Amino acid sequence: MTTYVGTFAGRRRLIWTTAEELEELRPVANTEQHHMRSGMDDQRFLNSYHNASTPPGPDVPADLAGFMLAADPILGEAAELSRVLARAHQGAATQLIGEDWAHARKYFSLSEKYAAWADYNTPARGFGIHAYAHKVRQPIRLTDEALRAHPEWRNFGGDEGRHPPMRGWLAVPLIGSDGENYGFIQVSDRLEGNFTAQDEANLLRLASLTATALDALAQLHLLEYRAKVADPGP
Repeated sequence: MTTYVGTFAGRRRLIWTTAEELEELRPVANTEQHHMRSGMDDQRFLNSYHNASTPPGPDVPADLAGFMLAADPILGEAAELSRVLARAHQGAATQLIGEDWAHARKYFSLSEKYAAWADYNTPARGFGIHAYAHKVRQPIRLTDEALRAHPEWRNFGGDEGRHPPMRGWLAVPLIGSDGENYGFIQVSDRLEGNFTAQDEANLLRLASLTATALDALAQLHLLEYRAKVADPGP
């Protein structure tokens, strides 16, 4: 039996299902784009757009697929809250298991300034400075000049011109209670000035809360999967 949280007709529901039923639910749980309001009065925050990754493919084990689908609402909220906390035009939350970028989940939250990118939903690939953020497992806070001068900066490679342009960057890791690296939360293009030490502290608190939620889902879904990763056998 597998459980996940899905969003249907604008309402979140806790779903219990078998592995066989999960295969039928994958196309339905396409985590449609959510157009949400951040709750702030500032006009610059009124509209934001969440772009979900594609549903887990048929090659993904049922326990891992259940975890991924259950984690989607948490990632969506984390992306939204990161942007509000750091007062930024862009926020995103990326979730992985280990180094597995093939099944990465990513949500964007974009202000009206980036409405032209509302439909951008290219899956995260672990390229350039984003791959570096997952490896270092610690906060990264860069001005726009420092971002473009960073040795891992690749300007989105083949996605240049399609990916929302970054203007300065703050990224914090999602580290679980057992040291599992779930991914990271990031923001870019602060409304005013560069990202501050207080912005970093705020995002670290959000990351801790997000990782705690992911820990709880992992305990429900991934015990056998984690055991296989830890001891792949002959």
